[in-house]
Amino acid sequence: MARGVAAMALALDPDTIVVGGPLVRPGDPLVAELAAAVRPLCLRPVRIEPSPLGDEAVRLGAVRLALDRIDDDLFSLDPAR
Repeated sequence: MARGVAAMALALDPDTIVVGGPLVRPGDPLVAELAAAVRPLCLRPVRIEPSPLGDEAVRLGAVRLALDRIDDDLFSLDPAR
């Protein structure tokens, strides 16, 4: 996993990488171990943080997308909609 994250960091040059999903919880040692393994593989430091949303990220993103779509459809000034 560290090699894949390091490759992404080298290609995209982000300041922070957010790791999420059901296996990652805030304060989890997995994130600290991942950061330690990625550090020597990168040219410049990159922060690796756990997502505060955990495994709820996908559901919350879907709800946000649906609410945005409703907002666009209901409050659009375009008469063609």
